[in-house]
Amino acid sequence: MILKRFDKTGFTLIELIIASAISAVVIGILSACFAFVLRVWIRVQDEKPDPSYELADLLQRQLAECDPLPVKFAEGARAVFSGQADSIAFVTAHSVKAISQGVSVIARYDYDAKEGVINYSELIMDPYHTKSIEEFLGNRSEKPKVRSYGVGFREFTLGYAGKNSKQFSDSWDSTDDIPVEVLVKWKGQDSTDHARRFEVNAPFPIEVQKTHVPGGVADGQ
Repeated sequence: MILKRFDKTGFTLIELIIASAISAVVIGILSACFAFVLRVWIRVQDEKPDPSYELADLLQRQLAECDPLPVKFAEGARAVFSGQADSIAFVTAHSVKAISQGVSVIARYDYDAKEGVINYSELIMDPYHTKSIEEFLGNRSEKPKVRSYGVGFREFTLGYAGKNSKQFSDSWDSTDDIPVEVLVKWKGQDSTDHARRFEVNAPFPIEVQKTHVPGGVADGQ
C-alpha cells in the first residue's frame, strides 16, 4: 500500500482572525479619514470667500504700477493722485476689466462707512481732456458715470508716507509728488484686523521728467 504525503498549506484560523482584525482597523481608519475630508470639503464649499484679500492684492498691484507723470490742469501741472483716509485715486497701468485696451486708467477707491462698502471705479486716462478727470476725482457724493464695483468691508482706512516721512498721515496734500508708501488697514468678513504697506511706483519706478508734461493744452484750449 502506497501512502502519499500531503504538505500542509494555507492559513491557520489564528492567522485569518489576525488578518481580518488588521483589515477592519485599516478600513476603519480610512473611513474616518474620508469622513473628515468630506466634512471639510462641504464646509469649504458652504463658506463664502472673503473678497477683502483679493481687493488688497489688486490695490497693491495697481499702486506698484502707479504713473507719477504730471498732467497740465488749469491751475498748473501736477500728478494725478488723490489720497484721503477713506479714498484714493491714482493713475495706473493695471486695469481691472481692461476697459482701456492697454492705455493707463485712473483707479478710484471710495469707502462708504455707513454701507460698509468700498466702491471701485475706473476712468481711461486722457491727459488732453482734463475736465473729465477733474469731474471724476472731484464730486464723491455722486456715483461716477463709469463701471463701478462694490466690495463689502467692515472697516477700511488709508495712510500715506513720503520719502522723508517718519509716520503715515491720513491724507496726501502734495501736488508736486506722490507718496512712497501707502498703508492700508481693514477688517474683512472674518472680523480680523489686517494691515499692509504698499510701495508706490515700484518695482520699476518711472522717472519723472519735469520738462515733459502730458496734456500741455488742457481740453484743447
